[in-house]
Amino acid sequence: MKKKLYIVLFLTTILLAGIIALQLYWTFTAYKLNKEKFDGDINIAMQRALHSCKKDYFDSIRVVMIKRLSEPHTHIKIDTARNRQGMFIWISNRYLRSNEPYQTTIPVFNHYRQQINHQATVPEVITEMSFYVPSMLDQVTLVLGMEDVSSNWKKVEAYVKAHSEIPRDSIFAQTNIVQRGTYGYPPNYRQADSIKLHRYFKEAMRKLHPKNRRSGDFSMVWSDKPIPANDFDPHHVEQLRYSETEQFTYRYHGFLFLQHTDKNALYVRVVYDRAQVGILSEMVLILCLSGFLIVFTKFCLFYIILTIVKQKKLTELKDDFINNMTHELKTPIATITVAIEGLQKFNGLNDPEKTQRYLQTSRNELSRLDGLVTKVLNIAAFESKKIVLAKERIAIDELMNELIEAEKQKTAKEVSISYINSDGIKEIEADKMHLRNIMLNLVDNAIKYATEPVDIKISLTRHNKYAVFSIKDNGMGIPARHIKHIFDKFHRVPAGNVHNVKGTGLGLNYVKYIAEAHGGKVAVTSKMNKGSEFTVSIPIKNG
Repeated sequence: MKKKLYIVLFLTTILLAGIIALQLYWTFTAYKLNKEKFDGDINIAMQRALHSCKKDYFDSIRVVMIKRLSEPHTHIKIDTARNRQGMFIWISNRYLRSNEPYQTTIPVFNHYRQQINHQATVPEVITEMSFYVPSMLDQVTLVLGMEDVSSNWKKVEAYVKAHSEIPRDSIFAQTNIVQRGTYGYPPNYRQADSIKLHRYFKEAMRKLHPKNRRSGDFSMVWSDKPIPANDFDPHHVEQLRYSETEQFTYRYHGFLFLQHTDKNALYVRVVYDRAQVGILSEMVLILCLSGFLIVFTKFCLFYIILTIVKQKKLTELKDDFINNMTHELKTPIATITVAIEGLQKFNGLNDPEKTQRYLQTSRNELSRLDGLVTKVLNIAAFESKKIVLAKERIAIDELMNELIEAEKQKTAKEVSISYINSDGIKEIEADKMHLRNIMLNLVDNAIKYATEPVDIKISLTRHNKYAVFSIKDNGMGIPARHIKHIFDKFHRVPAGNVHNVKGTGLGLNYVKYIAEAHGGKVAVTSKMNKGSEFTVSIPIKNG
């Protein structure tokens, strides 16, 4: 059995180690897959953020163009040729008269009008056409740009006089008129673009990874020149915690497409320096379940091993119980057999005194045999929860004096048993037979495990609503490692050098069960070579 237990322990250890290794491998693989998905999603989020910025940019251009084309000094003339599908559009203002009209067709004009969700004005339709028809855009930007230059011409002349060394073709590049006009950049455009793109990227990442608590913990790198990517070994640990997007180009600064060139392009990357923190936060439920599975598996295997150990111990205890019970049963049977043979073979029937002595011996042994059988049956009964207590009023002093006298007569040892009812308790409501049995068990054990002269002190006191019986002896005591097991079924404390102590290992288990069945409890204190004290608490009144 011991060898098999070691085999079970070895196999269980291997199984547990395999489960833990499998869970760790699965967790690491899941992390790598989530990391790869995260690296792909940050590029998707950047594309969505750039798309949102582009939409905002063109929406703002629409607002500016519609406002400028709707000003009183801006003139828009539409001429429709007769019997034809053609259409001529002139756009001019107080500074520029356009003699070259834009030629289109009525269906085309109506098509762009229908792209607008409401009843569109002519400036709105022309603005919409400008986004798709380059020649229309050229005409509109020319008119608006020349208006900006002409309205600030005095500033241009003053700048030219003060900077005569500057070539005339670079005048517009040097003056702040360009920065404020149609062809100029908005003020602080880099800062505005970075803030806007940062916000849109953060929103996109939150939609893609709502459970990632660190989705907004990134840095955005801007540059006028291409930004090189960090070159990591894909199998290196550094790569598992670091993430960055591809390089993206941002060109939406000036008015429409006039300045969308590589010269004015900005390059941007997003970098997550601690990407693993956010990815693990998304996996927290999976990690917790994985950890719980490992702990639960470990608990189950531990429970199985514990059960096997307990079964092994129980088997050993049952074997001891069967051996002890066999000897206990053989003794009265052998004694009765000898008594009957004496009556039959040695003319005991003609000797009344001898006959009476043999019959009394047989009766005592049968009573002992009946007690052993009853004890085993009682254990089986209360183990199945079938025992029923027949409670009655018991004169406690009478019961205790009776069983003390019976114990003195039964033993061959020199025994001194004292009994004190210090609180004057007269009656207790309990099952008389079972109460007598638990007291007999405790006194009998005190006598069996004590050396002569045996000194047993029994006291009865009142504590709240309980009658507390104390049985104290001067025996060998109970080892500390056995104290917590003495009320277990079949458990017997080794008797040391005393080899004639017999028992079933059921007595104290029976005592505990009966005490608890009455609503009380039992406890024990013991010191080696000084004796033990058992305390039984029984409610004075039940019901």
